Amino acid sequence: MKFVNENKWFVASFLVWLFIHLTLFLISNGEPYYRNEGFWPFNRKLDIDAYDYVELFVYVVFPLLIFSIYKLVGKDIISTIDENK
Repeated sequence: MKFVNENKWFVASFLVWLFIHLTLFLISNGEPYYRNEGFWPFNRKLDIDAYDYVELFVYVVFPLLIFSIYKLVGKDIISTIDENK
């Protein structure tokens, strides 16, 4: 609960982000990645049908990964920058 209270902005924005991408995944036809002609939305079709589990994984896991790395090393980086000024 402490994490949620300290990071309300991230939790709220991530839940909205997750809802958007789950909706995109559920309304797509879920063709596997190799059948599509690229990574959504950068494929040739630019059709929502090209959104599959690979895009869902990337668009949901990468923000969590980036936030986790920032929380783990962010203070160290800021303190190092402050020391070098």
